[in-house]
Amino acid sequence: MNRIIKLKTFQEKAVFRTPYSMEIIETYPLPPYSTVLGFIHDMLSSSQTIDGINISVQGKYGNLCREFVRYHKYKAEETEGKPYPIIVTFLVDLELIIHIKMPSAELHNKLLASLLDPPYFPYLGRPEDLIINMEVNEDEELELDLSTTEGGEIKLPYNSYIRFDMAETFEIEGIPYMLPAYYKLVSKPKYKSKRGRRKRENLEIFRNFEMIKVIYAQAEQGITERQIRIINTDKEGIPIWWMK
Repeated sequence: MNRIIKLKTFQEKAVFRTPYSMEIIETYPLPPYSTVLGFIHDMLSSSQTIDGINISVQGKYGNLCREFVRYHKYKAEETEGKPYPIIVTFLVDLELIIHIKMPSAELHNKLLASLLDPPYFPYLGRPEDLIINMEVNEDEELELDLSTTEGGEIKLPYNSYIRFDMAETFEIEGIPYMLPAYYKLVSKPKYKSKRGRRKRENLEIFRNFEMIKVIYAQAEQGITERQIRIINTDKEGIPIWWMK
């Protein structure tokens, strides 16, 4: 199926928290795959994992800012808690281009209808960072032969997540990331220490994410014929960098 869904979104602010950032919250430069996959499942009101979704994420932002936020941190049986100040890094004026390929025509049509008439105010990242504008189109995946383009190359129109193997093939430079994608629920024993002894209490459930190695590539880089000369694009000629 060559039919795909193409989203163009705009958010005034967005935060996509990186792992292990605590007192200073750092953000990914674009939403990780897991965030977009969660958004798709929410749009479909699906509580069950839909396997086989493929996505491409690219975009640009106007600025990177930081703000001081004061939370209250509570421990068990506390009523007042203690002040917990943190610094949050956020993206300003974020524009995204997201391509989506669903595993079946039925799910494609269902997602398209849901995006055109969302079940809730759509957002990516934090619930307060609403998508101010969302343009939804049905598109088509095409193949572009670089040897037919002027000078045998095209330029990246947006900052993009590109799988590491593809980036190496086309000699595209950028910042390496390990991005979370699909996850599976995994259980492990939870223990509590008492008087120097560990006592098993119950099972703890957590998400075990599949991690995909990518390059965050800056726009305007030239893509030229290297080991292969065919790349996937949409009807506008925007390159598509599939997650899988």
